[in-house]
Amino acid sequence: MKLNPLCAVIASLATSALVAHAAPDLKATAAKIDELVNAKLAKEKIQPNKPASDEIFVRRVYLDVAGRIPTLQETSEFLKSSDADKREKLIDKLLAGDGYVQNFYNYWADILRMKSQMVGGGQSLPAFYGYSKWLKDSLRENKPYDEMVREVVTADGKSYENGAIGFYIRDYNMPLDNMAVTTQIFLGTSMVCAQCHNHPFDKWTQMDYYQMASHTYGMTASNGITNPLLAQAIYGGGNAKNKKNRYGGAVTKFDLPQGIERKDVGRAMTEILRPLRYNTVLDQTDKKPLLLPHDYQYPDAKPKQKIEPVIPAAFSKDGKIVKEGVKPDASYASWMTSKDNPRFTTVIANRLWKKLMGQGIIEPVDEITDSTVPSNPQLMTFLEETMKAANYDMKAVLRAILNSQAYQREAYTKDVELGEVYNFPGPLLRRMSAEQIWDSMVALYKPSSDNPSIATKVDAEIALRRIEWLDRALNSLTPQQLQACTIAVAQKQKELAAEVRTAQETMDAAAKAKDEAAIRAARKAIQSQRKRIDEAVDAVVYDVGFKRFAELAREGKLDEFSKDEEFAKEVAAAIKLKKDGEDLSMDEALDILAKQRRAKLNQQAKARLEADAGRFAADEKNEKASLVAWENFRDTYMLRAADLRSPAPNGHFLREFGQSDRELVENSNDEASVSQALMLLNGKVFSQLMNRYTVIARAMDKARKEGSEAVIDTVYLSLLSRKATPEEKELLKPIADNADTTDRGDVLWTVLNTRQFFFIQ
Repeated sequence: MKLNPLCAVIASLATSALVAHAAPDLKATAAKIDELVNAKLAKEKIQPNKPASDEIFVRRVYLDVAGRIPTLQETSEFLKSSDADKREKLIDKLLAGDGYVQNFYNYWADILRMKSQMVGGGQSLPAFYGYSKWLKDSLRENKPYDEMVREVVTADGKSYENGAIGFYIRDYNMPLDNMAVTTQIFLGTSMVCAQCHNHPFDKWTQMDYYQMASHTYGMTASNGITNPLLAQAIYGGGNAKNKKNRYGGAVTKFDLPQGIERKDVGRAMTEILRPLRYNTVLDQTDKKPLLLPHDYQYPDAKPKQKIEPVIPAAFSKDGKIVKEGVKPDASYASWMTSKDNPRFTTVIANRLWKKLMGQGIIEPVDEITDSTVPSNPQLMTFLEETMKAANYDMKAVLRAILNSQAYQREAYTKDVELGEVYNFPGPLLRRMSAEQIWDSMVALYKPSSDNPSIATKVDAEIALRRIEWLDRALNSLTPQQLQACTIAVAQKQKELAAEVRTAQETMDAAAKAKDEAAIRAARKAIQSQRKRIDEAVDAVVYDVGFKRFAELAREGKLDEFSKDEEFAKEVAAAIKLKKDGEDLSMDEALDILAKQRRAKLNQQAKARLEADAGRFAADEKNEKASLVAWENFRDTYMLRAADLRSPAPNGHFLREFGQSDRELVENSNDEASVSQALMLLNGKVFSQLMNRYTVIARAMDKARKEGSEAVIDTVYLSLLSRKATPEEKELLKPIADNADTTDRGDVLWTVLNTRQFFFIQ
């Protein structure tokens, strides 16, 4: 007898081996979700909420998937459609769009604590750009979740080659802290208390913590020379007779000129490596042992005892998972992401359910203990099996939940108290996240708001390219060249140090004489030292390296040094250019590269301006100036949250509305505040929305020709995805009837400040 699709799925669940290889059927999976949700509701004698209207659904699904409200056109097209499958088709469209990438980038950036300045101020910005690109690319290509996790846990190399190293740069040389974050994010376990002592409320011991941490303890963020030959040239092979340097090696006793000491060589190397800081992670997990702390106080081991990488028995029966010839971090990543590791699958299935429904089946999502009981165990198990069957395809699981009746019901509007079991009669009523509010404003401001910012992409490319060129230039030097360059930098440092001492003495004398002009001149000389050192390093070291691989390019031997074809093409193009008949310096070549990248942006901006000028008949000088100002604001400020600094600076709209500071995992908040109200009342975001060129202003101007009721409906459809009720029209009509050029935004302002706008129904 042939089974129908639903029965087939149910039958397959009986055998986990079959589930592991079966692709989940969308309709059957969604139906099974509903069956399990409805069964629990019936058991608890809870009536499910009624199905959500098209107006509620279209707004909700855009916010949950694309991270913004739908545009007037998107709402109107959906509401007018009579297609029986229009909801399913819209879900597929949104999951395939750039809005999904933007929205879920914000979601994962919050979980992963991604920051533009991860460590060391702006010096870690290229590493962030690489990390950000890796995450966006992974979401865009729908990379399986288990593969994403394996990539970050085993990430090593350079930021321009492997953006996933940002996972370790974020916790720069804090491997014990990084382990706590890793287990919290991917295994839903809070072990952080066990770093210093046995966990007071859970099973974890300090020994468990160190055994787990030992797997990735050797993932070392390096600011040293990564080329072994060059490292040998400066630091030697660790001869005990040589003086140890700050990097752990020994300074080689190559010949030094008079006045230069070994310590000067170390200082010079610090300056040489400064531009490359926070952009390299080395996998030394098979070489760098982890020792217990000096104050370890438990009887199962002694202080400073070496700890082998072991999965604690309290976590798994696997124990020693490190295999012969496999590095500990790779073994750890394989164990963590295995389908046989139930905690891994539970956590991601629960996270995705909470993302769409507002509450996890397990709460909190990242503090699971042995005593944790899901609110619906059967549903949790089914989602886990679905995730495995989909081979960790997050979109497949999201698609099934989005197509379920459970998701497509009206929202539950009562508060769920802490510790209360929620059985999902409908998704929870939630306030938009800061990013959803901001991105909705962007959608009201400009067309095609889901398109990623090309300017942000270009900035990232240039920053990463600069790091690549600097790194390759340094590593192209011969050992003898690097030694000579290091001595030259050391000599320059001594020269500048002498000048600073002289300037300091001059400033002291000027202070006694109360000579303000002399004080300012001396202070300026002192402050210029950093710039002069940087210029000296560029000229003495990196330009020499650039000239070396330029010579290799001319000789056709660059492929012996680098297999990067794009890099080779750029070098070949750069060496053909001259300045006053001389070869370019590295900075000059990089500047040309940046100009080439930005030239396309300028052409696009010019084309958009010409098109808009024609559309708005902006012939007058003042009109064109106004249009240019709007476009500049659009392209530099009104960008999707995923394309802005991460997190936004203090005082920005995003931060005022609760964007995470990215210090802790999922550290955002949705609490209302006076500053939020003031920003909506007096902030530039609303005033800019009423610029005549914005999407919402254009729509309102068009509707105004049809009368005040059309204006009100336009605002409601644009903001709430529905038309105004008769009562709402009655309240707003006097305002709309009296609107003129000074207060035509009053209707928009009123609806924008309602509770309805800020909540996902």
